Amino acid sequence: MIRTVPGGVVENLPYDAGTIKVLYGTASGPSTSRTKTLTQNSAGVPGASEDGDQFGDSLAAGDVNGDGYADIAAGVPYEDLAGAAGGGEDAGSVVLLKGGASGLSGTGAQAYHQDTAGVPGVAEAGDRFGASVALPSGLGVVAGSPDEDTTAGQGSGAVWLRLGVTGTYAVNPGDIGAPAPGAAFGTYLR
Repeated sequence: MIRTVPGGVVENLPYDAGTIKVLYGTASGPSTSRTKTLTQNSAGVPGASEDGDQFGDSLAAGDVNGDGYADIAAGVPYEDLAGAAGGGEDAGSVVLLKGGASGLSGTGAQAYHQDTAGVPGVAEAGDRFGASVALPSGLGVVAGSPDEDTTAGQGSGAVWLRLGVTGTYAVNPGDIGAPAPGAAFGTYLR
């Protein structure tokens, strides 16, 4: 899976709505003919493709639901969320795309952000929730928000574990004994 830039003009990346392309595997490597392209305008994918959303800015693959098919978590760190605190500009979200026997599609896709029921915190302008994503075994979707303001300080960042699974929780630098304003905790996940 890769994030593509329409026309290949990398300078336009910050203004791009975001496009994900899946290259299915073959015995000789990635297929050039069996591919799938998805945007937030694809059937079943939550949200809408808007300039600057950067759908797929961060990507992770794994079998979240244990059905034997790879799922993809796509970060949308510059997603604007209407009704979110501070106007919701660049609050961010994560979209979980489900795999199946016929490949990846928008069918059953789910979006998560800090205003999603069961997700701790409050979506705020500039959080960039989904700037990093991971799908570690047994932890559901993991998402980073490096610009999250927490009790550890402004811009200290946070990481959410178990999105889409009962018991979602967030961790910030203060929780691990390392309070640091501006730490941008959650910038990178592996």
